[in-house]
Amino acid sequence: MMELKSFKKLFLMTKVINSQFELSDILQVFVDAIASEITQADLVGFFLKQPDGTFIGYKGNKMSIDITELLIDPQKDRFVCDILERRASDYIDDTNVDPRIDDDKKLLMKIKSILGIPVIVNDSVFGVVFVHDFGKPMNLTREQIEVTEAFVNMVSVAIHNIQMFENTKNLVDKQQLLLDATKALSKSLSVREVLKTCFHYMKRATGSDEVGIHLYNEKDRTIEPYHISSVSVTEEEWKNRHREDIKLSIDKDKLFYEVVTEKKAIAISDVYADTRPDHRACEMFGIKSLLLIPLVAKDRVFGDVVIPTMHKSREYEQGEIEFCQSIADVTATALANAIHTEHLDYSVNVRSMELQQANFKLEGLVKELEYLNELKSDFIATLSHELRTPITAVKGTVDILRKEVLGKLNDSQLDLLETAGKSIERLLNQVNELLDFAKLENGKFELMYSEFDFEELIREATHIVDSLINKKKLDLKVEIHAGENRTMRADRERILQILLNLLSNSIKFTPPRGKITIKAYMKDNEMTIEVIDTGIGIPVEKQKNIFTKFYQVNNQINGTGLGLAISRQLIEMHGGNISFESTEGEGSVFKFTVMK
Repeated sequence: MMELKSFKKLFLMTKVINSQFELSDILQVFVDAIASEITQADLVGFFLKQPDGTFIGYKGNKMSIDITELLIDPQKDRFVCDILERRASDYIDDTNVDPRIDDDKKLLMKIKSILGIPVIVNDSVFGVVFVHDFGKPMNLTREQIEVTEAFVNMVSVAIHNIQMFENTKNLVDKQQLLLDATKALSKSLSVREVLKTCFHYMKRATGSDEVGIHLYNEKDRTIEPYHISSVSVTEEEWKNRHREDIKLSIDKDKLFYEVVTEKKAIAISDVYADTRPDHRACEMFGIKSLLLIPLVAKDRVFGDVVIPTMHKSREYEQGEIEFCQSIADVTATALANAIHTEHLDYSVNVRSMELQQANFKLEGLVKELEYLNELKSDFIATLSHELRTPITAVKGTVDILRKEVLGKLNDSQLDLLETAGKSIERLLNQVNELLDFAKLENGKFELMYSEFDFEELIREATHIVDSLINKKKLDLKVEIHAGENRTMRADRERILQILLNLLSNSIKFTPPRGKITIKAYMKDNEMTIEVIDTGIGIPVEKQKNIFTKFYQVNNQINGTGLGLAISRQLIEMHGGNISFESTEGEGSVFKFTVMK
């Protein structure tokens, strides 16, 4: 059994290892510690397992031999083979008596005795550690072997933790990239902007400079080149070759036919070993491997994204394919809406010319404008609904990670997830604002009246914004003057929404350590709430547009520009009114009144 001194030594070395965050650093500390603190051996080497089953030198203590030039083949070394089969350490105290070790290695490094220990990570052999002297036996004690074995177990845990951290970080990075892509695509209103955004995020997702997009002509059943980002061929050359040499009819091309009809991604590691790709076209462009992803929205194929690998073959991992498919899905939704918008804009132009030529007949103009306005509102509603599904999926994934369902996370990882969660929440709020706007524009918005205590509502609102108030070290005061009867009848959730919108604006535009005051009082059967801040105020020239839809006083602050416009409509639906006073550099007062 290990003595107390050995336990202390093992504990101290474990602390050093767990303070490292790079695999290379951990293994260097590991081999140095075994050599100097445990065995006093001439050589301690860590050999990393390769995909073909061999082991290559990776890290060793300071010595005359470069361990990275050494390769161990278990099929030629019975000693290593036994270690791998038993998944346990083995010690040869005299290589003259026990001849299992490879003769070439034995002669090269003058091995008289040797200790070999497998490093097991996630129930698989990650590598093997070898300990020996040059030209003399080590005479290791049982205690030294046990301490070394215990130390190997500690390193296995450290390697496992690094792998878990890297996997979690990669997942978070992917979710953030998907969130960024979704947000960027939601702002891309033209086909060209959508495809440009898709190129940018597909490159980041795959690390490839070769990305092409075809659009599908449903009527002619053809695939037509639209845009390419490539270092191997220019876009003009790419399009010319498609027009002159490669006419992609899905009825004549097995690969594109399968992608379009089955609406699923296809990855081919060797295009010449597969009968589906057009081998002549692959040879023309130098394509060895191919990932093809359909752009599908509302069960309709709009085109496909092509990610080829030139001049060498590669394997596509399932996780990579699924991630690219996620970006393609949000791209397809944005593309569908962009095409719809461009068609809509075209319709507007044509109709406007017709109306001008008809001397602007009032009745026809009004009907057309109402029709177009309804289409635009439907477009906003459709866009918001289509975006909310992937955003909600991303939010669910981040929430699962934050709850540590898949494993314990460290503080840095939780901070990253907290940032991602806030970004998702902000984007979801903006989508909800767009949905409210569309319903209000279409006249489909209905108030849900109920009786409630408005003092309790104000307390709830202040609780919701409490973290934002504390973050900026603002002074928030609440003054309620309503007597004993504080019950009112209105749509509680919408009154809360209005109050939160005013509070959020005050928090955004009030510098740290500023002051915000909420005043509420009853007068002549009306409830009045004022939100007063000591913020930057609103410039006089911008005050006239403050309730205009999509108008933002400060373009440097994120938002849809719909909050105040929606709030005014909701207040007016309650039969109330909203007003404000503001002095630039001193602050603002927003006041709204609702019948009790």
